[in-house]
Amino acid sequence: MVSFPSGLMYFVGLEVILSVFGKFSNKIHFIGRMFNFALTTMAACTISICCSPILIIMGSRTNINWLTGRVFYFLSRFFLGFTVEIEGQEHLDSKSPYVFIGNHQSYFDIVWLGATFPKKSVILSKKSVKYFPFVGWLMILGDDIFINRGSKQSTSDMFKKASEILLAKKINVFFFPEGTRGTHKLGPSLFPFKKGAFLLARHAKVPIVPLVVSDFHNIQNPKNWWSTGGTIKLRVLPPIPMDKATDENLDDTIKKTWESMHSTLLEISPPRIDFKKLN
Repeated sequence: MVSFPSGLMYFVGLEVILSVFGKFSNKIHFIGRMFNFALTTMAACTISICCSPILIIMGSRTNINWLTGRVFYFLSRFFLGFTVEIEGQEHLDSKSPYVFIGNHQSYFDIVWLGATFPKKSVILSKKSVKYFPFVGWLMILGDDIFINRGSKQSTSDMFKKASEILLAKKINVFFFPEGTRGTHKLGPSLFPFKKGAFLLARHAKVPIVPLVVSDFHNIQNPKNWWSTGGTIKLRVLPPIPMDKATDENLDDTIKKTWESMHSTLLEISPPRIDFKKLN
C-alpha cells in the first residue's frame, strides 16, 4: 500500500511532468487539464458528501448542490484557471421559486454552474442518473427531482407532479432545455428547446430565468485537443412570467425565449479561434 507522503510525491511529480511537457504539446497539455478536471470534480464531490450529513441535520439538504458547485468553482480557479464573469446577478438572488434554464455545451458547464447555482435549488433529471456513482449519490443527497421518461404518464402530468414538489418545498429547479449538450461547427448556437422546463413553470406558475453562457470553442475543444483557462461570460436575463401561460401560447413563449437567448449568446461570445492556423 502506498503511503500518503509517497502518493503526494507521485501526484506532484505527475503534475510537474504534465506541466513541463504540456508546453511543447497541445495533446499533453489537454490530457493534463482533463486530469485536473477529474481531480477537481472528485474533490468537490468528496467534500460535499462528507458535509452532507451536517446540511441534512440543519434542514439545508437542498443546499448540497450549491455547496458542491461552489467548492468545484473555487478549485477550478486554482487548478484550471477559470473565472466566471456574471452580468445580471440580481436575477439570481430572489427568494421566490424559479425555473432556471441554461445553454448546454459540455461537461465543463459545471464551471459556470458552480459559480452561479443558487441556494435552495435542485436539478431535474431522468431517473436513471440517480444510479451513477458520485453524481447520482450527490443528486440523491441533494434532494434532486427525478422523472421517469419511460413511464406511460403524459409529459404534462409528469411536470405537473414535479411542479407540486417545487411549490411544496419552495425551491428552485434548474434545466437544460436543449436536452443534450453539443457543439456547433458554424458558430455559437442553440438546439431547439424541449417543453419540459416551460411545462414545469406553467404548472407551478413561477417565472423562468434564462442563463446564457458564452461559447466554449476557444477554451475547451476536445476535437482539436485544445483546453485553456480564461474568462467565461454569463448573462442572467430578466425573469419571464409564466402565471398566464396556456397551452395556446406556450410554443410562442418557447420561441421568444430561444430567440432571446440565442441573440445574447452571439453578443457575449468572442470570435472563434481558427485551429487550422495554430497547427
